[in-house]
Amino acid sequence: MNLKHQILPLFKDIRFWILFFFLLRLYGITFPPLEVGHNWRQTDGLMIARNFYERDANIFYPRVDLAGEKTGIVGCEFPILNYLVYLVSLVFGFEDWYGRVIVLISSCVGVLFFYKLIQKYFDEQTAFNASIICLVSLWFSYSRKNIPDVFSVSLCITSIYFACQFLEKGKPLALFTFFVLALIGCLSKIIAATILTVLLFPMLDANNPLKRKVILSIFSLLIFTAACLWYFKWVPHLNATYGFEDHFFMGLTFSEGASRILDSWQVVLKRFYSTPFKYVGFLVFLVSIFFVIRKKEWLRLGVFLVPFVAFLILLVKTGTSIIGDHYYILTAIPSMAFITGCGLAQIKNKNITAVILLTIGVESLSSQIYDFRIREPFKSLENLELIMDEVSQPNDLIAVNAESHNPTAMYFTHRRGWVAPNNVLSDTNYLNDITTKGCKYILVIKKLYGDLNLEYPMVYDSEYFKIYSIKAPS
Repeated sequence: MNLKHQILPLFKDIRFWILFFFLLRLYGITFPPLEVGHNWRQTDGLMIARNFYERDANIFYPRVDLAGEKTGIVGCEFPILNYLVYLVSLVFGFEDWYGRVIVLISSCVGVLFFYKLIQKYFDEQTAFNASIICLVSLWFSYSRKNIPDVFSVSLCITSIYFACQFLEKGKPLALFTFFVLALIGCLSKIIAATILTVLLFPMLDANNPLKRKVILSIFSLLIFTAACLWYFKWVPHLNATYGFEDHFFMGLTFSEGASRILDSWQVVLKRFYSTPFKYVGFLVFLVSIFFVIRKKEWLRLGVFLVPFVAFLILLVKTGTSIIGDHYYILTAIPSMAFITGCGLAQIKNKNITAVILLTIGVESLSSQIYDFRIREPFKSLENLELIMDEVSQPNDLIAVNAESHNPTAMYFTHRRGWVAPNNVLSDTNYLNDITTKGCKYILVIKKLYGDLNLEYPMVYDSEYFKIYSIKAPS
C-alpha cells in the first residue's frame, strides 16, 4: 500500500482532526488569562475557583473579590467549572490554566458526540463537514478559555447522545449519564438548554417506546426545575442577602430586550454573519439552507431550526449584550454548523467540498490567531501581585480603577476590594466612603484604564501602574 492510501483515510477520520485541533490549542495553554478576548470573563470565574480553594469550598456560595468589605458571596451561573478547577487544585495546587484544559477536553468530547449523532441519524459526510466547521469556528479559541459556554454546550450535546441511547435501548446507565451531563450543562449556562430541544424529534419517533419517553420527560423536568430554582430563586437570594446585586446579569424583560435588539439590529445581525465562522462560512450557511429547503429535507431543516429558534428566543432576554459579549453566539454554532454540513454534503465532488472547508477554516482561524498571544498592556497585569506585595499585606482592601465590575486587575493583585472607573475614584465622597470601610490603597492601571492623579501619598509608580496609600488628603 502506497503512502497516499495510508494518509487519505486518516484525513477522513474525524478523530484525527479532533486530536489535531486539541494539540494545536495546547499552544500557550498555561498562559495567564490575559488575552484580549474576554479576559474579564475568565478571571471572574477563576476568582470564584480560587476562593473555593482559599476561603470556602461550599459550591452553593460562590465568592468574588470585588465586593469591598462584604463577604463577596454572589449569585452567578452554577459554578461547576470553577469547582472542577478547585478540585484539581486540591491535588496539584492552584493554577489558573486548569480551567483551560477542562474546557478544551470537554469541547473535544462534545465535537466527537456531535459527529456520532449526525452520523447515526443522517450520514457520515454531513457529520464530518459539520464537525470540521464546528472545530474551526469561534469554538476554536473559546474552547480553551475558562468560561462555561463551550463547556456547557459540549455537555448538552453529549447528553443528547445518551438520551437517544436510552430511548432506543432502555439502558438505565444511559439515562443517568444524560441526566448528569444535561443537568450540569444547563446549570452552568442556562442558554445551553436550547441545544436539548432537538430531543423533540426522537420523542416524536413512534419507534421509541412511550414508557421511555415518559421517563425521559420526567428527568428532563427535573433538570428544568433545578435550573429554574438556581437562576430564579437561589441567585436572587444570594444577591439580596449578601448585598452584591449588580455583578451577575439576569437579563431583561422580553419587551425591553426586543426593543434594544430592534434599535441595534444591524450590529446584532453582524454577530451572526461575521462571528461564528466568518463571511465565507456564513455564505455557505445561507446556501445550505436554500438547498435543504429546495430538496424538501424537512427533518434536517427542523433539527436546525428548533434549537436555533429556541436560542433566538432566549437571546432576546439578553438584549444587545451579544454585541459586546460575542461568546453568546457559541451556543448557536452547532446548529448552524449542522445545516452547513448538510448543504456541503449535497456536493458530489468531494474535492470541491474540501476546498470550501479549507477556505472556511483559513478565514475563520486567521481571525482568531490574535487570541493566542498575551500583549501589553495586559501582560503587565501578570506581575501585579508581586508589586502589591511590596507595599501592602495580602489581607489589605484595595481599590482599582477599571470598568465597573471588571475583575481582571483585582484577580491578579490577589486581593479584595472595590473596582470603579476613574470618574468614581475621583469623587471625594466615594473615597471617604471606601476609606471608612477599610480601603488602604488605590491601584491605578495607567495604560489600560487611564491615569489618575489623587491627593494621596504615592507609594509606587511605573510605566504601567501607580499605587496610592490612602491617608488624609495632603
